[in-house]
Amino acid sequence: MLQDEYFVIARENNKDYPLFKWNQKRGRFGLGEPVKFNSPVNLRLSDPLSPSFQWADFHKLPDPVFSPRIAEQLTPLEIYGIQLVPAIVKELKRPELEKNYYFLHVWNQISCLDKENSDLELYKDGTIFSIEKLVLDEKTLREFELSRRLIFKLTENTSVTLFHESIKDLIMASSPTGVRFIKATDWYSDIVFD
Repeated sequence: MLQDEYFVIARENNKDYPLFKWNQKRGRFGLGEPVKFNSPVNLRLSDPLSPSFQWADFHKLPDPVFSPRIAEQLTPLEIYGIQLVPAIVKELKRPELEKNYYFLHVWNQISCLDKENSDLELYKDGTIFSIEKLVLDEKTLREFELSRRLIFKLTENTSVTLFHESIKDLIMASSPTGVRFIKATDWYSDIVFD
């Protein structure tokens, strides 16, 4: 099944790997289009910060943020629909702590949620509050060449970023810290708390 080829990227459950936050206005990121940038974006470590925090190869913004080591693996692939945007991450209370990362701006969105077979919790207006069971519409996915669906966000819920298994395997081959991939068929909105 085509759905078995997709994974949702998630943060490793380790309080020592901090979340990141924007340290500037988000701008046009997240609007489903490529963004022009001339300088790195500014991010910061999110509170609460563990006293024994560690920099990892993957952090959440909630969008994915990768270390230069992982970005170097992805850049030569020229993956459709993404931009690896240089980022400077700071700790506001300790300015000497500064690290270079890459924010993964995914502007590629595909409307391929099988709403009939997924288990969804909806707001009154019909928008998605949470996904209890994620089912992808394989017929729709097949309409896109693989090169156009290696990494994408669900149009119906842009907080869900899907990675094809070939990209997941490439990333995991380097034994990165801070990241885990969850098979799309096993993923649900609250899995981050497990």
